[in-house]
Amino acid sequence: MRKKTLVNQNNKQIETMKVNKIYLNLLTVGMLSFMAGCAGDENIDRTEGKETDNSSELTAFSSVSSNRLMKYAPRTSMGGHQYLTGSDFYWEPGDQIYVKDDNNALQKSSMTNISATQPTARFQVPGAYTAQNSYEVYYTGAAAGATSNKVSISTAQLQTAPNNAKHIGVSGDCGTATATRMGDHFEFMLDHKATYLCFLPRVTNAALGKNVFLTKIVVKSDNAIAGDYTLSMAGLSSAPTANAATEITLTTQGPTLPNGFPLSNTVTSVATNAAYMVIAPGTHTLTVDYYMKDPVTNIEGAVTKILSAKNFEANKVYDITADLTVRNYDGSRYYMWDAKKQYWEGHEWNKGGNQPILSTQLAGSYAQNNTDPRWYNESATANGIKNDATTPLFQTYPNINEMVWYASKGDPRWDGVQLWSLMSHLYKGGIWLKKKDYISGFNANTAPDGTDWRIGVTTSGQWHTSNTLPSSADASKYFYLPALGHFTNGLLYYVSSIGRYWTSSANPGSSGFAYHLYFDHINNITCGGNYRYNGYWSQPFE
Repeated sequence: MRKKTLVNQNNKQIETMKVNKIYLNLLTVGMLSFMAGCAGDENIDRTEGKETDNSSELTAFSSVSSNRLMKYAPRTSMGGHQYLTGSDFYWEPGDQIYVKDDNNALQKSSMTNISATQPTARFQVPGAYTAQNSYEVYYTGAAAGATSNKVSISTAQLQTAPNNAKHIGVSGDCGTATATRMGDHFEFMLDHKATYLCFLPRVTNAALGKNVFLTKIVVKSDNAIAGDYTLSMAGLSSAPTANAATEITLTTQGPTLPNGFPLSNTVTSVATNAAYMVIAPGTHTLTVDYYMKDPVTNIEGAVTKILSAKNFEANKVYDITADLTVRNYDGSRYYMWDAKKQYWEGHEWNKGGNQPILSTQLAGSYAQNNTDPRWYNESATANGIKNDATTPLFQTYPNINEMVWYASKGDPRWDGVQLWSLMSHLYKGGIWLKKKDYISGFNANTAPDGTDWRIGVTTSGQWHTSNTLPSSADASKYFYLPALGHFTNGLLYYVSSIGRYWTSSANPGSSGFAYHLYFDHINNITCGGNYRYNGYWSQPFE
């Protein structure tokens, strides 16, 4: 019951895009063709739609009958484009049109020859068509609730395969035309009245891209882009007459792609994941949420892009590219405390080694004793004497006093939304901490309680994180720490729910413990000692 199957004939990948033109023939075989290349991320390229030498034939039956046969036959093609090689539009079973007859009544086509997806179609339309040489033709789509002059632009659109626009008919596609008598038949060229968005996402991190999928696209507008509209020859009504909506969800999953559309392309690729949405024309400021999911980690979340206000014209296709690459952590900064080499040095997952990248994997190639440069610093001092890191790398990390300032006075805030990647898989979860320049009283020599934790007067403390994210105005005052979990005895634990970060301070009086920062998804944040043989994430703080 759907209209206008969009098929990319040559599956040509797209690398660039600039100002485009499109010849859009949604009532027959037209070529969806783009006429130039190269657009930046989140740019919108408009492609202009028009009918070119296409006709519909209205053939008379006998004078006794009031029926007419409307036939729409020829096709349009274009060459010279650089972006797409072309796309055809077809009739689908259930497609119907309305024609205004001599009595100004909109007559619905009663019969067609459409039995499958096909390039041409015949319609039998009741009514009298003898008084004039031209008649108004309406196509109001196949959406539930559509009538002779009512178009319903859906808030829930579904595309089951990449670069396939079978769904636009049920999503709100529509158009009008003037049919002109040509001997014993009528011809017309359809003028489409909806706007079409073509989303073209990519992930430039190839290792991540092969593991994540596009599950849906949610578009939010500052004004109505969906609902019930009245269709006239001039176009859609300027606002919905009912069911006005400012948000549309396009689901990008189907029987053969239950996880969603692939995001394995590092450059824009129409064949890989082009996704089409129908919206109402008008000037809109759009926010686009691209939802992607890693079925292995079962993490799903959105990357948001904000588009500046733009006049989205009817009968045009707008190509919207987006880089969905998230911040990546390659797994190379897990260390035993103050070790000279990282936990998996020589066995890195991205260099052909057996470093585990998931919690279900185990490898025995981690350091086992102090003959290995990946082993922790076993130094010890007497109680009351500080024991600082000796490697140049660990000396750049916060000491325990500084870490207590971050944890207790740095306004820690848990963020369960922001996406990031670790060793080719998708995760979310982490905390925001104030940068030290915005923490009043920050002091490397004493903790907020006035003591020097480096000498062991105090050995642990616990506080809590907030679930309120920093405001946009204050965002620059904070930095982000992902919940990267940790390695213990070759196993990866608690990624996405717990973060552990080494300090440059060891516990005095012990050769086996060192201070670290701990936080989790249930709003705990602590500073204290733990075994130095653990592989905690290690990095300087801001």
